[in-house]
Amino acid sequence: MAVTKVESWPQNKNFAGSSPCGSTKRLRKFLMFATLLTAFYMLIWQVPRYFNITYGETRVVPTRSVYRYLNQPAQPSRPAQPSRPTLVFGNLAPESAWQFRPDALTDVRNITAKLNLTTKLRKWKLGNYTEDVHIGHYNTCAVVGNSGVLLGSQCGSEIDSMDYVIRIDLPAIKGYEKDVGKRTSMVIFNLKGPDRIRQSALFKNRSQDVYESRFRSAEGAVLFADKRSRKNIETAVKAYKLSFPLLSRPGKLRTGISGTASEIANKKMKGTPSVGLVSVLMMTTFCDHPYMYGFYPFTEDANNNSILYHYYPGDFVDPPLHHAFAPKHKMNQEYDFNRELHKRGVLKMQIGPCGKQ
Repeated sequence: MAVTKVESWPQNKNFAGSSPCGSTKRLRKFLMFATLLTAFYMLIWQVPRYFNITYGETRVVPTRSVYRYLNQPAQPSRPAQPSRPTLVFGNLAPESAWQFRPDALTDVRNITAKLNLTTKLRKWKLGNYTEDVHIGHYNTCAVVGNSGVLLGSQCGSEIDSMDYVIRIDLPAIKGYEKDVGKRTSMVIFNLKGPDRIRQSALFKNRSQDVYESRFRSAEGAVLFADKRSRKNIETAVKAYKLSFPLLSRPGKLRTGISGTASEIANKKMKGTPSVGLVSVLMMTTFCDHPYMYGFYPFTEDANNNSILYHYYPGDFVDPPLHHAFAPKHKMNQEYDFNRELHKRGVLKMQIGPCGKQ
């Protein structure tokens, strides 16, 4: 009987198919590496949501949405509107028991009048603008901030019903009218905003410029800025072939703001005042019934529901700075200042959906 000779397979490591067992080990290593890599990226996305930053007694938590705003390019098209939870503000909101008190407004106006925010102004006519411009006196006014708290607020019609509407840093309006309104009487610029606008206006890729449509939404409004920003604003308006009046104070935009706010609050206001604070103090000088919308500097409500820093996407110049990363502004302190004005009856501060407090 013939005996079959059995030979073992040569163990040549340089031969790709030499060892089925070795191939299995390499597959296992690859799968393990892929699993670890996936877990690592998931961790990167989740960490910002649980990264706490504390300012004084108020906890500010940058959420995943803020992380996305700071690290991804802005999209100029109208964003999708996902379903949102009902926001609850608890003690973060102003007191619900409220009424206007003309005597309290008069007391504040006697202090803010010394700032000359609407008198002794420098004037420029940009583009083909020819008419004279001045700031009059109004019965009802609204200053509209840019917080994501406005999303879903349905405050648009109430804002548009005001005699005078002030907006800050040329925000997006188109696509958000139901929440923020569509009328604009004045745009007050931060010092850095006009330089971003100038850069954006000169983009060769015009699809990346978000500010032309914003300027067109604000046609007919008065522009108000620090005089150092004039050339940047003028460059953008010229590029868009538009016309606007531009006003500024003789000195710097924020001169005297901290001292005036400290006198009103009966305590020292620290930090560099925001343009939002400038807007509120200005409004008290020429309006008999002032209202505030969209001023909420926190990224969560009382139930930890996420709130975007701005209700609209940023631009393609730079990622926007969240106030948590700009400590020169004491936004928590300013928020408490505005709540105190609400409590005194100087103005009405709206947080959450309109019709509710």
